[in-house]
Amino acid sequence: MSDIIKINISVGGVKHPLFVAPEEEPIYREAARMVNERLTAYQKKYRAANLPPEFLMTFAALDIASRYERLCRTTDIDPVKDALYGITRELEEFNQSH
Repeated sequence: MSDIIKINISVGGVKHPLFVAPEEEPIYREAARMVNERLTAYQKKYRAANLPPEFLMTFAALDIASRYERLCRTTDIDPVKDALYGITRELEEFNQSH
């Protein structure tokens, strides 16, 4: 098991302490960057509407989540699964013959 480290992530101007595995730190930092980027875009878009920060954060979260869902639905892993199945079958045949 990896050691856990404490990092500080700033989202929407609020610092959040997190405890993560060192190899996951870049993932969390990139996620925070993405949220802040979308939040800034919605702040600019709806500046005149004077919406509460939680509304804008909700828009940012839904935007990112919908992008993730679209990616999950369009990523075709069947060719990879087929290739792995074929390689596995060849390895099993090789092991049986030797």
